Amino acid sequence: MQRFLIALFTIILASAMVSAEEVELKNGDKLDVKILDESDSEIVAEHPQLGRMVIKKEDVKPEGVPIPGLFGTSFMRGWSRNIGAGWSGSSGNSSDSSVNASLAAARSAETFRGDFTSAYFFANTDSERITNEFFANYQHEFLLKDSKFFIFVRGRFQYDEFEAWRQRISSSTGLGYDIFREKAFIMSAELGFGFARTWGSERQWRPEGVVSLAMSWTPLARHEFSADVTYYPDVADLPEFRLLANAAYTVGISRLDGLSLKLGAKNEYDSGQPGENNNLKYYGNLVYDF
Repeated sequence: MQRFLIALFTIILASAMVSAEEVELKNGDKLDVKILDESDSEIVAEHPQLGRMVIKKEDVKPEGVPIPGLFGTSFMRGWSRNIGAGWSGSSGNSSDSSVNASLAAARSAETFRGDFTSAYFFANTDSERITNEFFANYQHEFLLKDSKFFIFVRGRFQYDEFEAWRQRISSSTGLGYDIFREKAFIMSAELGFGFARTWGSERQWRPEGVVSLAMSWTPLARHEFSADVTYYPDVADLPEFRLLANAAYTVGISRLDGLSLKLGAKNEYDSGQPGENNNLKYYGNLVYDF
């Protein structure tokens, strides 16, 4: 797994060094170019293979065109969607392998924002299963007109074969605030309350508070760094708490439309969990937008 991630990280660094602005034409073509000059009617750009070119703005796809639905229908119309997968293996004194897969969708509209994420992790060593877990999370944000405040509702399901609780659902709601919301940088904070319910050898309800901070940064075209951390204090048994944290860097692969490389890590800490309190996962994925 370590060699796989190092190789992906090397490719990402190489891509970042040669990254350029992306211009999408009305016919669907996407050009990775360095913009030299721009007027009301034309864009003067430098293409690494085609050289210097002049692009008429009337041929450029306007921003804000809705994303089409799945299979030519209206289902998921306007939602950005992606699926990802990664695998690594090694052999020698021991035989190791691991796989992970993800599915995500998001939409930002005038009155709401929606964000769905899910992932599956599996790993074994010498034919012995050591990781088998899945999570799905959805957050819906109701935007307040002419305000940086919003109301959020969040739901999450988790399955982990090697935790005492095996299955857990949690839900929360509260008030959020957009600290920054610019084209290249977004940061928001949330404060609320909710509950968690576990099944397995440990079965219990837990009322929880919610304190969250999330950010997204786009330093270059087709590059994105995102991170978030959420603190869940156990209201019924302070100072016990849960802490969820995620970080990921995604870079588009030039000339392969919709395909990206993603390196990330997720960590969950539960102070009241018997045995190992910390659960850290790191991964490398090929991600496809559809």
